[in-house]
Amino acid sequence: MVRAFQRGAGPDQAARLRRAVQEIVELLPVLLRGRLRHRLDRRDADRAASGLTGFRPQSGSRLCPTFIWACLKRGEATERVQRSRQQGRQNSVVNSSTSRLPALQVWLYGLPALALTAVGVPLLLYLVPFYTVEKGIPAGEVGAILFAVRLADAIFDPTFGAISDRVRTRWGRRRPWLLIGTVLLTIAIWHAFMPPETVDWVYFLVWMTILYASWTMVIVPYVAWGAELTGNFDERTRIAGIREIFLLVGTVLAAGVPTILKAFGGGGQTATMEAIGLFVIIVLPLSLALIFWKVPEPQVIATGHGHGWRASVDAIRKNGPFLRLITAFMLNATAQAIVATLFFFYVGFVLGDPGHGPMLLLTYFVAGIVAVPLWMRLAERFGKHRTWAYSMISSAAIFLITPFLGPGDFWIFFVISIFTGMSLGCDQILASSMQADVVDIDSIRSGQQRAGLYFAIWNMVTKMAGGVAAGVTLPLLGVFGFDAKATADNPNPPQALLALVVLFAVVPPALRFLSVKIIWNYPITRERHAKLRAMMERKLARRLAASGGE
Repeated sequence: MVRAFQRGAGPDQAARLRRAVQEIVELLPVLLRGRLRHRLDRRDADRAASGLTGFRPQSGSRLCPTFIWACLKRGEATERVQRSRQQGRQNSVVNSSTSRLPALQVWLYGLPALALTAVGVPLLLYLVPFYTVEKGIPAGEVGAILFAVRLADAIFDPTFGAISDRVRTRWGRRRPWLLIGTVLLTIAIWHAFMPPETVDWVYFLVWMTILYASWTMVIVPYVAWGAELTGNFDERTRIAGIREIFLLVGTVLAAGVPTILKAFGGGGQTATMEAIGLFVIIVLPLSLALIFWKVPEPQVIATGHGHGWRASVDAIRKNGPFLRLITAFMLNATAQAIVATLFFFYVGFVLGDPGHGPMLLLTYFVAGIVAVPLWMRLAERFGKHRTWAYSMISSAAIFLITPFLGPGDFWIFFVISIFTGMSLGCDQILASSMQADVVDIDSIRSGQQRAGLYFAIWNMVTKMAGGVAAGVTLPLLGVFGFDAKATADNPNPPQALLALVVLFAVVPPALRFLSVKIIWNYPITRERHAKLRAMMERKLARRLAASGGE
């Protein structure tokens, strides 16, 4: 090399090169022993290698030992960082399908569900009676507004889900939206749950629109975050199960508010809505602060370039297991929403015992909490989709006793509430866990991680189910002459009560049986999912290797 340099350079340059090579040869034994000749040389080399100074050799054009050490150290550090970065990314994928998350992280992740479900309970149970009876808005108008608002989410939900997947910040993909959505949601709850004395349908429409939109901004990134915490088939059931425990506990607290208020000498629908609203406004921000602090947001494990809307829609359309799952879920969710919408009407006007409605509701949700560990164990043994199917079959069969009940059959309905309540936890845990599994299929095909988009569609279907329940059943009851303010002196006509019984007790079991037929041959089992995860991780490892870990 020196001779080649001599042929193209002058005597001075060749001499400098020879001296530099000689110094390198003399320095090698010292470098191998890991020591420099002077402490000052090591200090300057460390500063140069760390990039803290604009370090340059101080010996003119000579390659001094300090500069050589700095270059070697910088190269070693860069290689070590790149190697660590690549290994870390690969480990994040490999461990995602094998490791068990710390219990503290999982329980803290589930904590916000305590407040989020307290939003949903009034929307399904107390909202319609509150605005129809207390505020005097006709039931038909309330049902039409809820139907319109929830259908509007058919546009907003997937749009926001795609945005939350694509927008990346220094704080992650999910945290910023959770923060913004929480601020808007608390404002909407303040106005919707604690309205003025006199309101009209315009007021109801405006704040329902804001409430549902902000609820989406919280729910979608929150659930997507949970799906991305792990890729393990059974660990996802554990995460969904713990989150469901908080959901049901929050539901019990919200459903038990009337009973608690009555025990302290209060009560009424207005006081109930105010108590639940204040609970959410206080608990939700505090719980989110805890998960921001302690629960890490997993890095994006999928690579590649983003796709447009048409490609995303086409990928969803071709995801057969997702379409099967979302269809079965929508039917089952519609059945649940119909029962929730008409629950107090049935207890009050068919059983003739409106005072025990809150206690029956509390029993229903407590049974769901108690049964959560059972469903988690059964899912590990028999698989998610078959366990879910058996749960829906048993719930629908028991509920078919309900059409034959009448005044004085409170205790029979109490037992029915226990058994049907037990299946509630299964509906939420396993369906959500299976949803996380089908996202992996899209990740393999597209190279993207679009959990936000998929769970936004899931959230949209949930709201549409509630919209269909309120927007169809309430107007139908109105057609048959049903009056929510009917009294013993001015009762509802027989055809109105018959319509209430059919809608409450016959339609939901039929929808559940149809859901079972769709989900029975669901293709993603534990073994097939393990193969999918292995395929996805191999593809990612190849991409990381090709990109040098960047």
